[in-house]
Amino acid sequence: MRSTSNILLVLLQVLLYTTNTTVAARVALSTASESSALQGDASSVSWYDWGWYGIHPEQHFTSFGASPPRPFILQHDAQCSTTEDENSRYTFVSPRGLAFKAPGPIIYDGQGNLVWMDTQYGEAMDLKVQHYNGQDYITFWHGSDNGTFGEGQYYMINSTYDVAHIVRPAGNFSGDLHEFRITEQGTALMTMYKKMEADLTEGFGIKNGWIVDSMFQEVDLATGRLLFQWHASEHFPVQDTEVPIRKLGRSESTAFDYFHINSVDKTAEGDYVISSRYMCAVACISHVDGKVLWQLGGKQNDFKDLSNGHATDIHWQHHATWHSETSELTVFDNGAYDKFASASNSRGLRIKVDVAAKTATLVQSYVAPQHHLAPSQGSVQILSGESTGAQASAETVLVGWGYIPAYTEFSADGKPLCDVHICPTGYYHLGWCKNYRTFKHHWVGRPTTKPSAAMRPSEDALYVSWNGATEVRSWQLQISKSHGLQAAKGAKSKAGGTDAKDYFTNHGTAVKKTNFESKIRVPSEAVYVRVAALDKDGNVLGYSETVSTVEFTVVALMPAPPLNRTLSGVMTHIVGYIALGVVAALLLVRYRGAIFARVISVVAHAMPARKHEYEALPTAMVQL
Repeated sequence: MRSTSNILLVLLQVLLYTTNTTVAARVALSTASESSALQGDASSVSWYDWGWYGIHPEQHFTSFGASPPRPFILQHDAQCSTTEDENSRYTFVSPRGLAFKAPGPIIYDGQGNLVWMDTQYGEAMDLKVQHYNGQDYITFWHGSDNGTFGEGQYYMINSTYDVAHIVRPAGNFSGDLHEFRITEQGTALMTMYKKMEADLTEGFGIKNGWIVDSMFQEVDLATGRLLFQWHASEHFPVQDTEVPIRKLGRSESTAFDYFHINSVDKTAEGDYVISSRYMCAVACISHVDGKVLWQLGGKQNDFKDLSNGHATDIHWQHHATWHSETSELTVFDNGAYDKFASASNSRGLRIKVDVAAKTATLVQSYVAPQHHLAPSQGSVQILSGESTGAQASAETVLVGWGYIPAYTEFSADGKPLCDVHICPTGYYHLGWCKNYRTFKHHWVGRPTTKPSAAMRPSEDALYVSWNGATEVRSWQLQISKSHGLQAAKGAKSKAGGTDAKDYFTNHGTAVKKTNFESKIRVPSEAVYVRVAALDKDGNVLGYSETVSTVEFTVVALMPAPPLNRTLSGVMTHIVGYIALGVVAALLLVRYRGAIFARVISVVAHAMPARKHEYEALPTAMVQL
């Protein structure tokens, strides 16, 4: 019974994905007067999450040639970032999956408005802001993802969105997608994977076996010099794994990933804290000789749990971060892997670790309002409280739900404050939309590009935006009745005007920037227009190109690398029709009794009533 229901659910979701393009367009078109994000409450969650707006609702812009996901804000609190606060943190995500034709790194503001995106890199993982050598950089991994680990390199993007550094591991290794963490010492921690032969006789009975060895390096960023390298195979026996070997480990192509490192951090003492997903454990590694100093969770757990087992019962976890100042560990406890589920929901965890006493205490757990159970990925970030003028904000905790495309910001004591779905969560098990980690950071973007302006003569409107420019507060429309040589001649006769650009005059007051894209009405007397982007003090940050008021402006699409994993248009319809037929057949089989009874009832109701013989007799003759 349950298997039939699951098949029906999956096929129905496939059908919605392949046939819901028109419905998705209904909400994908955003206007300048609307918020870029959809908003609702618990009663409207199912409509979004089960595909009423499409499997991948998008924001479409007139002046910008890319379409990011359109988030759904279920819950918002003043403690979360808002667009009015210039000191607010931005949200950094990098969703990917079959639903994305052009994935890439994305920044949103607290209202779900796009701030910046770039599709030229394709899939990006572990997107965040890190500090190095006195500057902030957007960092992420890019490369080939085999579904378990990755082979690529790490990018460091400066405030103008140019690639400042590309970082690779030392030696003949490729950088893995799971971790790229810059330390206060100007070094980088990064994870790697390597296939190798291994004796798997003990526990598995395979003499000439193969494993995937988990590794990490610490590298000096300035020189590229290798400072430390560690191999899991030298310190953790394969039989301590929690994942079944099945038919793996017999050859190089089926090498057994028994450890699966997915995060690495550094303590104040210089030791390393790592997360092993398949050991279901977090371990501290000596920076001197690589030995295991302690292990929390797993078969070799070293800690007494002072919270009735809730502090050490982590399973299939991600993103372990060590907080030296409080001796706390934050970790995303998935509680699920593949078909294995040790919990009913995933948790963000904050654990007090007393290394000397070997005790662990659960400080707080963070559970999504919808009780998400994410089978992979996920993140936990503590956001420190800040003082902005007369107001002071409290510490909050941001949890990204990984394989389930959503994130939630909590108060320190576990109360949900802001809850956002990046894509419909009802389809998460199909892998069409997922987001490895979610972070919030302060960021100042000063792109070297110009603001983009697109004229729509039929609307007498100019649409304007500036991808990545975080300091723009308003737009000033400037008009001219001439352009080119004619404008240059007019500029000469204008007092103080020596260039054609001086021939433009401001029209009206500046328009406040509220969303990524703004719509400005263009007066009938204007022949050519442009906009000036203004900061909070009214200073000009940049000018757009000049456009004609009688010509439709064509905006080029943002370049993106080709992807072979997206569903093509023809294949989409084929899959849709097949799914429709199979769904109809399964529904008929599953509910054949009810359907047959209903058909009989309808037919009986439609037939003219027959009169029985006794109905024609006088009433007196039917008395008993």
